[in-house]
Amino acid sequence: MKRNFLYTAVSVGSRLLVGLLLFLLLARLWGPAQFGLFSFVFSVSALLALLVDFGFAVYLLREVAARPDEAARLIAEAFRAKLSLMLVAIALLISVGFAVGPAALPPVLVAPLFLAALAMSFSDFFVAPLRALGRFDLEAGLVTLANALQFVLAGAVAWLGGTPTQVGWAMVASRCVYLALAWRTARKVVPLLRLRDPVAAGPLATLRRAWPYGVDGMLSTAWNQLDVVAVRMLFGTQAVGLYSAGQKIVLGVGALAPVVGNVMIPRLARASAQLDVRLWRIAGKTAALLLTIGALFAIPLLFWPREVATLLFGKNFADLRTLLPLFGVVLLIRFSGAAAGVLITAVGYQAKRVSAQVVALGLTALTLALAGDQISTVGDFVQLFIGGQLLLVTGYLFWLWRFGRKFAASGAGRRQ
Repeated sequence: MKRNFLYTAVSVGSRLLVGLLLFLLLARLWGPAQFGLFSFVFSVSALLALLVDFGFAVYLLREVAARPDEAARLIAEAFRAKLSLMLVAIALLISVGFAVGPAALPPVLVAPLFLAALAMSFSDFFVAPLRALGRFDLEAGLVTLANALQFVLAGAVAWLGGTPTQVGWAMVASRCVYLALAWRTARKVVPLLRLRDPVAAGPLATLRRAWPYGVDGMLSTAWNQLDVVAVRMLFGTQAVGLYSAGQKIVLGVGALAPVVGNVMIPRLARASAQLDVRLWRIAGKTAALLLTIGALFAIPLLFWPREVATLLFGKNFADLRTLLPLFGVVLLIRFSGAAAGVLITAVGYQAKRVSAQVVALGLTALTLALAGDQISTVGDFVQLFIGGQLLLVTGYLFWLWRFGRKFAASGAGRRQ
């Protein structure tokens, strides 16, 4: 388990490198306005790619692990469904592009960033079975190499004075290399994999099986992209640059939560299935670790925002100092939600988790629609976002309370 924990940490750490350090570099080089445009188009592309993702990586992680002898069939069926969703995403992109116009979504920038998002989606799709089959070493090496390549290529282009469009095409190049390596490695681990062979289940049947993973994955990630789109609609590109800078810190640090979750969920799931009273002790240790991580990164944002803004983003982002304390609060709430979410997933309450996300996101969107005129600053918007995150955590805690009552009534504590 410790070795798998290390491999998972390396994999997630490399994603952190691209997700945080690359965007820090771009923000420093471009300034709020140019960085804001890039971040907005990046978020729109990522939102459309969520439809293509549809939780297939998590779906394959579970299904292939449970039925390794059927890995080739499961991957091929999911691939057909993924291609169908890609066509839908392309159609939506064209529709959205016509609706908002080229000024907000420049086609020359949309094209590379959307292609990069698609390549990333399919790459992660082919990497998921590696972890399901216990090849954490291959997965970690592949993901680390791919993310290092993206950081070097895109960072070098930006450092040499490249435009956002040129950086976007550098990202396409690195993600295509990742896709080629991921496919090659998947074929090596699953020798019988043939994507053109006939499959038992069509795309619709596969989508029906994968929908809980797809809905949860889209809702979980939508929080990280819809907010950027909302800020652009409310306040313009310059504000997106400032908001995205703080958001990237939250997303970068938040990438540490899955490292803990991937290791602890199996232990929690076993304790839950065995009605072992030690479940709560393990859950408490997991929550303490996650909250400690969140606090360690939130404290500098809460108490030294000016210094953090200048150090990470430069003088052009001086106004960010007023937002960083709020993002520090977001970090604390996010890791509180992660602690509850890990336990909810472990005890088999995934559908309940989805319901909590739907309610929280829906109420936040409704509040934004009704109180839009009263949200006059980016800080006001972040406070609304904090309220939505608190609703989400409250929903998680409600379902954990319900589970606790059921757990106690079912004879928990028989196994000490």
